[in-house]
Amino acid sequence: MRLYFMLEIKRALLSRPFFIGIVLVVAGMTAWIIPNFRFYPDLDVMGMTGAQFWFIWLHEGYAALFSPVIATIPFAQSYALERNSGFSRFVLQRLSASRYLLVKLTSNALAGGLVLALPSLLALLWVTTTFPMIPSIELEIAPSHFFWDLNPPTPIIYMGLQVITAFLFGATTATLGLAASVLFRNSFYANVIPFVLYSIFAFLSAFSGLIVLNLFVMMDPSINIYATTTSFAAQYLVVWLVSLFVCIRFFRLKEE
Repeated sequence: MRLYFMLEIKRALLSRPFFIGIVLVVAGMTAWIIPNFRFYPDLDVMGMTGAQFWFIWLHEGYAALFSPVIATIPFAQSYALERNSGFSRFVLQRLSASRYLLVKLTSNALAGGLVLALPSLLALLWVTTTFPMIPSIELEIAPSHFFWDLNPPTPIIYMGLQVITAFLFGATTATLGLAASVLFRNSFYANVIPFVLYSIFAFLSAFSGLIVLNLFVMMDPSINIYATTTSFAAQYLVVWLVSLFVCIRFFRLKEE
């Protein structure tokens, strides 16, 4: 199992889809932040020259919008491809179904998490070496920089929490994509369904007045000042439980 696990990790992380995902996140961040540099000299009066301000800005816009799709690009569709090609049956002759699924879940979650976390870490390194480490005046107006029920952290702690959150979101969304791959045995659904579900629940939460339950908060809690650690953790728990249930239940059904 160890050899198979290492091979799957290499397939997930040292692959063209993984690097494409990295490029897409970096491109989204770059395209979103470049227009604001035209006004950089004038932002000092608003306290918007600090590293934290630019770090938050990098995580908004295109990178955040398409993160549910990008997280599934590296490996979420792998089960559907292996099942339809007959490769999974070949592996299952030498490995138990539970071990096969465990390796698939782990390698897929790792790839989905890193494809979002690595660009976030690069962004942290860039802003901390380019801009001063001061909190933004704009952020001081909000009840919290990260969660409603926590005191605003220092800029470096905030950015570190955001990198961790990016990894968690990528791993969770990739697992949701793998569940779609197992359920429908279609690689297209593995990439699209997570984005569709996140978008649907985002609109429903907005129209129902329960904006705190917007699933995109899972990627960036700072976009909703009413998000708490409890609501944040609860959303992750629900998505993980649903994803794992679908993977376990329908994987066995499909393979049998």
